[in-house]
Amino acid sequence: MVEKLVRDKIPDILKEKGLNPEVRTVRSSELDNFLRAKIVEEAQELLESGDSEEIVDILEAVDALLELRKADRAMLDLQRETKKLYRGGFKQGYVLTQESDLDTI
Repeated sequence: MVEKLVRDKIPDILKEKGLNPEVRTVRSSELDNFLRAKIVEEAQELLESGDSEEIVDILEAVDALLELRKADRAMLDLQRETKKLYRGGFKQGYVLTQESDLDTI
């Protein structure tokens, strides 16, 4: 099995169920990569299931990544709003239908 980042209480929950999970604690230098992989994993699960529970997992992983990187939430919000001002959001639901159009973005 490939190593997989899990929520902090998962090893204890598995032990309470009588299992003996093999667990290691990642080094701080590894955690950024594991969190990014977790976000992709949860996004894939959201794509497949559509379940809002996956959004919760994505947000939790993003929050942990922001905390790890000591990211300034206000600065990120400003960047998000600036990008939205110049490029728009996603509320209209526009979908490009020709791949060649993607090259001009």
